[in-house]
Amino acid sequence: MPKKYQIFISSTFEDLKEQRDAIVKAVLQMGHLPVGMEMFNAGEQSQWETIKGYIDNSDYYLVILAHRYGSRSVDGDKNSYTEKEYDYAGDRGVPRLGFVIEKGAPWPTNHVEGGPAKKKLDAFKRKVGSARVIKFWDTTDKLSFHIFASLSNEINVNPRVGWVRASEAPSTQVAEELARLSKENKNLQNRLLEFQNNNKSEPLAQIIRKTFVKSSADNSIEVNLEAVFVTVCKTQPNPATEDIANKLNIRASDGSFISDNENQWHCFHDAITNALNELKLLGVISSKTTKPEGRQLTQFSGLFLRDVWNITEKGTQLYTMIQYLKPETREVG
Repeated sequence: MPKKYQIFISSTFEDLKEQRDAIVKAVLQMGHLPVGMEMFNAGEQSQWETIKGYIDNSDYYLVILAHRYGSRSVDGDKNSYTEKEYDYAGDRGVPRLGFVIEKGAPWPTNHVEGGPAKKKLDAFKRKVGSARVIKFWDTTDKLSFHIFASLSNEINVNPRVGWVRASEAPSTQVAEELARLSKENKNLQNRLLEFQNNNKSEPLAQIIRKTFVKSSADNSIEVNLEAVFVTVCKTQPNPATEDIANKLNIRASDGSFISDNENQWHCFHDAITNALNELKLLGVISSKTTKPEGRQLTQFSGLFLRDVWNITEKGTQLYTMIQYLKPETREVG
């Protein structure tokens, strides 16, 4: 039977109006029910109880983060409303999907917080980055794309009780049992993921930062593993090997760009391929073979096949760690 799901959208408000409008539109186009802070008058203690009630009744929770930590509640709580909502949704077993702005994405300076608020925000981003589902965005269009893809996938792999017409609904007892089993399953998944990922991303971030991969054809040409990984993340979705190499085009020892020399470019492309395969072995990216759009399949199709690269769940956690690693834990050189 068809279901509609209630989707709670959490973010700061003034700086993300355009993005929130796009998210609401995306959720409605998917046939679901968006709810969020527009419905509340944040700042009054009684409203927090109302917010909690809406989260309790929501099937999925989306948090969108840019460069503001947000307002805090009137009771002196040290955390912002957005972080309180995120923590509460986790406590209630509501599946949480995080969408964090790329660290280097263009953004209005009047919507960027500094000082203690920035430290709190970076810590919050690291917390969101440790979750199972997190995507990074730099434009509203990319954010909408990630909302469609991530929410659709979450609904498929982790279906919730949702809402149906009364005439089509199962008995109350069946619905309650489904809700209980869904929450129990989600809690077990979270505990397993926490066990698997605890304290792994930060050492891996340190390792790839200081690892260089050489070309098989020319040992004088090498690329940094972290630089390749970050480029894969920033060129999503589905960048091909040549797209990544073009983004990473560097200067040779004589100061000229490698792309200006055909032999050097071949060796550099080889180094990129070696680095991508290393990252794949580490489990932070995956690959699939595709053909360029619009090209018909023929007996020569194998000549045009290419590898495209995507980030795994482990990779999204690693990317968060790279972007928001505490300065005192970063190594230089």
